[in-house]
Amino acid sequence: MEIIMASTPATNTAAPAASFKPFFQRISQGDDRHADVLACCAMLCNKSLADIFKQAETLGLPKVGPYWLYADGDFIARLLAAHGLVATVWKEAKSYNDLSEVSLALVSYDESYEVGRAVIYHRNTSADAKTAQPYVVDPYPHTDSKLHVRMGTAALAELPPSWYIGVTQMNKTAGK
Repeated sequence: MEIIMASTPATNTAAPAASFKPFFQRISQGDDRHADVLACCAMLCNKSLADIFKQAETLGLPKVGPYWLYADGDFIARLLAAHGLVATVWKEAKSYNDLSEVSLALVSYDESYEVGRAVIYHRNTSADAKTAQPYVVDPYPHTDSKLHVRMGTAALAELPPSWYIGVTQMNKTAGK
């Protein structure tokens, strides 16, 4: 079974803004203000938010009540691993240059409360590694729709990352 995932197709080139189509399709977190991490996982896994909630519940996420405490780095790694993805631990970031090619990033971070909003970052490096068109996909439903996908360094500078988890595909095992 082919896993559709967080990687840039080999034919990818940095497209001009007018024709830009993000590799990761935006999934809104809906009215649940704590569902940003799960919406980002849904984007990374190419699944619906409802499917990710169901999978998360099999991994211990409560069906009702506050659940944001459960969505730590280990939980995110287990959830993504169930879909063929590998997640790093949370790492501090000073800028998007610190992030992996594909990352779940925390933005709008408040140090005193240690909370932020989760977004998907994709460097979108071309196949020849000579160009990149970085962008962020934001599941937050209450921003201007023009800000759901932010492209380029100037737009990203308005939403700096504080922490991130790098995401890659699991290596496929050789057949016996």
